[in-house]
Amino acid sequence: MTRKLIIATLIIFFNCQFSIVNSVSAYDYKDPDAVQAAMALLIHHQSTNADTIAKEISARFKKSAAMQTALGRAYYRNNQRETTREYLAKAYKADSTYAPAYILHGDMYAEWAVDSACIFYDKAIRCDSLNPDGYIHYANAMSIKDIEKAKARLEDLRRVLPTYNVDLEIANLYNKRGDDAHAAEAMANVNVDKLTMNQLAKYAQNLYWSNNDEKAIEIAKKGIKRFPKNKGFNRLYFWSATRSGAYQIAKQQGDIWFKATQPDSLNSIDLFCMGSTYLGLNDTDMAFATWAGIADKNDYFAPQMRGQITRVVRKLVDERKQQGRWDDAIAMYERFMNSYPSTDGAYQLYQLSNIYRDKANEENGEEKQATIRKMFKVYEEIENKYPRWENIHYVLYTHARWSYAYFDRDNSQGLARPYYEKLYDFLSAKDEPTEQDRAMIVEACQYLGSDSYFQKHNLADARVWWRRILLFDPENENAKQALDKIKK
Repeated sequence: MTRKLIIATLIIFFNCQFSIVNSVSAYDYKDPDAVQAAMALLIHHQSTNADTIAKEISARFKKSAAMQTALGRAYYRNNQRETTREYLAKAYKADSTYAPAYILHGDMYAEWAVDSACIFYDKAIRCDSLNPDGYIHYANAMSIKDIEKAKARLEDLRRVLPTYNVDLEIANLYNKRGDDAHAAEAMANVNVDKLTMNQLAKYAQNLYWSNNDEKAIEIAKKGIKRFPKNKGFNRLYFWSATRSGAYQIAKQQGDIWFKATQPDSLNSIDLFCMGSTYLGLNDTDMAFATWAGIADKNDYFAPQMRGQITRVVRKLVDERKQQGRWDDAIAMYERFMNSYPSTDGAYQLYQLSNIYRDKANEENGEEKQATIRKMFKVYEEIENKYPRWENIHYVLYTHARWSYAYFDRDNSQGLARPYYEKLYDFLSAKDEPTEQDRAMIVEACQYLGSDSYFQKHNLADARVWWRRILLFDPENENAKQALDKIKK
């Protein structure tokens, strides 16, 4: 706003005893934009003088389509559509070729009748083909319905005004649709050195949300250099550096952002990234202490943070596994489980068991057996706490197989039997067992049949298990041969 416009607006807002005609300078009074802003404020506050003042202005400038349109725009902004139409009629009477009047008319339809709105925007373009507003309003309305048609209209603008920043408008269309990747793609064609602070910040955000961290950091650096007082660019640099694994840089930029921001103004992404940075720097205590603050946030992103934290922890656990740092990997995951207990505790425990399982696969001898026993303790916790967990069969299956393979190879102790029995009971109760389920059932029955036959000399029991195999695998030759042998 100009200084004169601000003064004019304040005078109107406080409902001065003088009429608007006498209370503002002639310059401001004849400026449609100034009058529109002032009238919109007056109407919004439901001043009893609003209609009188508007009529006075309208009468004074009855031959000015610009002024009549400005008054109509003020009423439109206050959702008074009928009065808007009255002033549009006066605008058309003053000048039937005044493009902004057709744009205002189109805006009245844009939210609920796109095609009708675009008819008026097209009229505005025909009245003044060099006015970019007609093209832009058309594109914004049409983008909801047909993004390609909207972009085509902006390309028409590029042809008549080659110097106009059309790519920025295309990016805005994608931003409205929440399509950060395409918005960033469009912004790549603009001269970033000529973007305003807000435009540059939006570009950096588009890049971050489309996972282009390298480019996001590049643009954030430009923003820091051009607009050093705006620490939001440090924030985006911090976010992208965290995700790309540049934890030292992320910590530096994050500290700048945190220092410049009140704690209540930090959002859940800020806390997530800072916690991730601490974790990447091997400061587990600070990581989880920082993440704990997310529980007090109720912003849009907070519900998503648990999943994000889970992914970060898994990534770092995997890194430690690849480096052979198994104890660190296990300790980190256990810390995560204790700090963020899941509503699906069985799944968390199962993930922990998989770390032990992967560790055991890298070991031999007594070390391997010691790790397997630790894995079994996790299995037992799952079996005791979550016996009806939907994936319990994976636990039972592995527990049975590994018990047999590593601790009871001659089956003299029958260690695998209770787990195979539970596995059979669980899977056979399914209405529609999958092929994988059927394979597990067959393996369980084979073990239980052989165990009954060879270890317990119980032919009747063995016969039951081998017959059950044929229920799930009618062509199983091992079961058929076993049953034939019993007959003989």
